[in-house]
Amino acid sequence: MKILFQEPLVSRSITYGKFSKGAGNNTFPYGIASIAGYIAGKGYDVKYIEPNIERMDFDAYGRYLMKNDFKVIAMSSTTLQINQTIKTFEFIKKIKPETITVIGGVHATIMAFETLNATDAIDYLVIGEGEVPFLRLMSHIEKNGAKDEVAIGGVAFKKKGGETIINPPSPENTLQTADLPTPPYHLFPMNKYIAQITYTKRFPSYSIVASRGCPFKCSFCNGSVVFGKKVRYKSPDRIIDEIFTLKNEYGAKGIIFLDSTFTVDKQWLTEFCRKYIEKKVGLPWACNSRTDTVDESLLRLMKSAGCWEILFGVESGNQKSLDIINKGTTVRGNTNTLKLAMSLGFYTYASYILCLPDETEADALNTVRYARDIGTPIAMFYLPVPYPGTELYGICKEKGILREDADWEDFNAWDFSNPVYINPLIGKERMQAILKSAYNSYYLNPAVILANLKEIILLRQDIKKFVYALKGMAGLFK
Repeated sequence: MKILFQEPLVSRSITYGKFSKGAGNNTFPYGIASIAGYIAGKGYDVKYIEPNIERMDFDAYGRYLMKNDFKVIAMSSTTLQINQTIKTFEFIKKIKPETITVIGGVHATIMAFETLNATDAIDYLVIGEGEVPFLRLMSHIEKNGAKDEVAIGGVAFKKKGGETIINPPSPENTLQTADLPTPPYHLFPMNKYIAQITYTKRFPSYSIVASRGCPFKCSFCNGSVVFGKKVRYKSPDRIIDEIFTLKNEYGAKGIIFLDSTFTVDKQWLTEFCRKYIEKKVGLPWACNSRTDTVDESLLRLMKSAGCWEILFGVESGNQKSLDIINKGTTVRGNTNTLKLAMSLGFYTYASYILCLPDETEADALNTVRYARDIGTPIAMFYLPVPYPGTELYGICKEKGILREDADWEDFNAWDFSNPVYINPLIGKERMQAILKSAYNSYYLNPAVILANLKEIILLRQDIKKFVYALKGMAGLFK
């Protein structure tokens, strides 16, 4: 039984908005790759295709499907991509109606009923952590054929009569640390991935996810919905072996840890850093963190182990806003950690959300001033995106205007030409103007310009990265 894992056919303008010319391309899809590795390890014939990287239109994609006899085709989808994912499934059913289709991912998990009822082209939906329920579904299909009714925890479907059946995930769907799979890199077009440039020091850099789960309660995030709140790490030895594979077999010159918070478990991180040094891995790496999960001794150890960049989700320069979004940090703590990281030589990256619920224009501008005063070499600014299933969605509905005519493609953190949420104390046009001026004033800050010129002049980072960045910023201000 041949199984195809793939990305949906989605244009770059949808995925990256105005940053599309400077965004590289899709970062390595670690989540679906992990499921592919798990299924392949159980003896199934697994393939993968990335139509967008292969520059396929629907005609070319159709020819590919006709040349291959895939029993099952599976995709994951974000909220932003769901319309195009559905369109891809409908195309599959049009040309090969006997194909069994499966969807998973965060949007499908949170909006299972809505996703299944949006189209008849999806046969099954996997909720939450996908390896175990997907494997059980494949076993069911292998034994029983394309029968639509299953009683598998974490699998949903729509009966022929139209009734939607949602089987809640079973506890055994959550993999133990030792069972977390390694992606089958040989199935993926590794030489074609251009990782997100904000995390890249040298090309090629590849992304890894060392853990699952997030214990924090940020109201704007739904990350724990899929993997839960308990954090599970692969062992440091396994992660280092994986990095050596990327280095020796695929020429990796850098590693990007895309864990939501790489620094949650200080004991694990300490062991990882020490082994990274002992085994002389020798690749620079970047990660996501929170300002309240690191201290000077840990940062120094990370630096000696090759960590060159850390993204801190600062979010706001206003304590009331940090409290509203349940960030659990303080403005003072954020300031101290950002300054400490910069003083230790990290290429420090901060992200901010402007015009949050209950903020006035003065509050939003205060966050912009705060960001400029700190002056990290790189910063990203966003307007609120209240994704379905998040606490922020309810807060925005209560304290603002959620567009009733919003399309899923409007839930875009890269393009705010038609924002989903309007802060009534500021208004749409002023929100957009504040966002644009934030980027303008920030990257014209002499301290920020000097910090990045040093990176270029001293060849600390790949020049190509800054070329991509200029293209991205040009698109923003076009």
